[in-house]
Amino acid sequence: MMPASMTIRARRPADAGFTMIEVMAAFGILAFITTIMWGSFTQTATNKRAIEAAQDRTHTVRVAMLRMAREIEMSFLDDEAPSVAERRTQFVGSAHGDVDELTFSAFAHQRLRAGSNEGDTSIITYFGERDPDDRRVLNLMRRDTRRLQLEDPKVIPGESYVLCPDVSKLKITYYDYKKKEWETEWSTTTASGYQYLPSHVRIALTVIDERGQEVTYTTDARIHVTDRVGYRPASIQ
Repeated sequence: MMPASMTIRARRPADAGFTMIEVMAAFGILAFITTIMWGSFTQTATNKRAIEAAQDRTHTVRVAMLRMAREIEMSFLDDEAPSVAERRTQFVGSAHGDVDELTFSAFAHQRLRAGSNEGDTSIITYFGERDPDDRRVLNLMRRDTRRLQLEDPKVIPGESYVLCPDVSKLKITYYDYKKKEWETEWSTTTASGYQYLPSHVRIALTVIDERGQEVTYTTDARIHVTDRVGYRPASIQ
């Protein structure tokens, strides 16, 4: 028997849960980790978009330059008329401050309209033009006539479209294999001009990349048939 004066106290278990400070510290750590992970994901997505934009830009430039080189290699001059004013074929390259212009006849036309007055030969022109929606943007344009015709290529029916958007410069030089030197201009439409084609045409295209910086791509087109050929376009009724 225990004395009546003695009081029995039951042992109370320790309080369960966390203190407010511990909860706030846990939330702080969670927020810090979430911020780091979100920043990493955002940076990864930004880098992915930048890489894809760079790849798309490079692909666009490559396609444009491959097409230019292939079509220039298919250029030709005919010997149909001795008079310069009566020649349907030509090769005229003029230098400009930003985008050089090149107009030439070539076996490169694709017939897209059945039964239309088109041929396998045409006059192709590369030139620069400001974007109608943003005058700060300079586009490399391509115009292709539907046939050879004894008229100004600008009035012959044809189509124009953007070959490469947002370019900075296009420099084209021509190799005179007889003089063994490079020329910045070439013309077969004047009496004192060239009566043959250059053997090589060097293309240097400068574009604005995704970072807003200028990047220059170069290629070389080799023209195998530099002398005039006996070509006669078929008459279309």
